[in-house]
Amino acid sequence: MLGACAAIEQATVDEAKKEVSERAQQRWDHVTKGETDKAYEFLSPASRSTLSFEVFRKRNAAGRWWRTMKIEKVDCRADACQVRMAVEYDLYEIKGLKKNIEETWIKDAGTWWLVAG
Repeated sequence: MLGACAAIEQATVDEAKKEVSERAQQRWDHVTKGETDKAYEFLSPASRSTLSFEVFRKRNAAGRWWRTMKIEKVDCRADACQVRMAVEYDLYEIKGLKKNIEETWIKDAGTWWLVAG
C-alpha cells in the first residue's frame, strides 16, 4: 500500500512540474514580447489583489530587455513549486548579460499561479 501511495504522490509531483514548466514558459514568452498585460494574468489572485497592474507594469517596464529564458530546475510539492531559470538580457549598451531567477508558483483552485515577489 505504501508503494502505491508513493507512486501516486510522484505522479502528482511530475504532473505539477510539467504544468508549472509550461505556465512559466508561457508567462516568460509574454514578458520577452513586452506583453505585460498577459504576463500579469499569471499572477496569483492574492498577488493581483495586492499588486495593481500599473505597479506591475512599471516594475516590468524593462521587459523589453529580456532576450531568452531557460528553465533549469523545477522542484514541487503537491501545492507549491520553485522554478529556477537562466535568463539572458541586455542593459542599454551591455548585451548578453546572464543571471538566474527563482520564482514561486502555487496551486489555487486547480490552477498554477506565480506568486509576486
